[in-house]
Amino acid sequence: MFKKEELGVNNIGVIDIWSYKIKVANCKFKKDEIDIVSYAEKRQEQDIILNWEISDLKGLCENLRIALKKVDPNNQIKKIIINSITPDVFLVFSRVIFERENRNEKIKREEIFHILKNKELECIDRWVKKIKSKTWYIKEDLKILFSNINQIFIDNNQVKDIYWKVWKDVLLSITNIFIPNSKYEVFEEIWKILNKEIITIIPEEYSVTKLFDDTSSVAIINIWNLNTFITIKKAEEVIWSSKINIWMNDLFKKIKQKQIIPTEKIIKNLEKDFYDEKKIFLETLWECIILALQEITEWRVCPNRFFITWWWWKSQFIRDYIKKIDYNSNNIKMLKSVELVDSDFTLDLDEIKKVWTDNVNLLSMVFIAYKIFYDEESIVKDILKEVMMEID
Repeated sequence: MFKKEELGVNNIGVIDIWSYKIKVANCKFKKDEIDIVSYAEKRQEQDIILNWEISDLKGLCENLRIALKKVDPNNQIKKIIINSITPDVFLVFSRVIFERENRNEKIKREEIFHILKNKELECIDRWVKKIKSKTWYIKEDLKILFSNINQIFIDNNQVKDIYWKVWKDVLLSITNIFIPNSKYEVFEEIWKILNKEIITIIPEEYSVTKLFDDTSSVAIINIWNLNTFITIKKAEEVIWSSKINIWMNDLFKKIKQKQIIPTEKIIKNLEKDFYDEKKIFLETLWECIILALQEITEWRVCPNRFFITWWWWKSQFIRDYIKKIDYNSNNIKMLKSVELVDSDFTLDLDEIKKVWTDNVNLLSMVFIAYKIFYDEESIVKDILKEVMMEID
């Protein structure tokens, strides 16, 4: 956990780690302004990260040191924000309702702390049981990486805070993110070796939702080389996220089974060539995505606005395929036909636009770093941080 006042005005390093590449942005923030001081990349050796497990921690840290040196030659960056490399991250969503006993008195800090602690413990117990049913992790294996209040309603009216108000019933929308202790300990080793302070660790399935404003509802499908995840965002709430075990490398393997061709050439010609391989791959991929959407949405209506990341967004082949699927016949409630959308963010500087064209994950992490500085003040959110520190 962190406090805004601890961050100061120094440069912040935002780091996006992938198996094949490290991307780093050196950032400074002002009110209503994101200043990207510099940006750099560092290619990774193939044996650094294998199947999303760090197999060479020393080599990874050396690559991180080189990448940071490129954007920060004078060593001004002391604090960093980093993505979670592991696929074993669990993003969960809860709505909690409680009624006050002393309904005619203004609520004080102590009462809010007590209520939040009890409700968070209830949510944690419920979600840990669900995580255990899907994995082998038990409560003692897990650490709360992140907790956030998305929305607050007092007597059915949305408000920004509840401190020192008179009210009866409260509904809170809360997002929690869990990570295995063993994975978190790896990050602890990274910041010890680099001699940097990690402000927070952000999984991409959460950070990418920050590319959309608080009124947007969207289904985000992020297809990368070694993982694919689906996240549903409805207004300010991140409902749920799910990973599926099919990704770009599966398509590359299918193509290479028929011909000897480098991956770079496949990517270059992917739009116009390899029709049969793409068709088979997409049929399998979308079967998995349909199942994931069924699990995530359950009884809810699925957003008809889809955001597809990376190369897929530019591909007319992919766009046509996604649109022709009948989602309602696959038990996914959708009120309108699918609309493929771009993110809501806008940046004025042309050079920054060029950098971010294919860097949606890093960009979304930059936005989260910005919100650490300039999110609206909320006493209830500050109390939640205190609660999570005590629980943790």
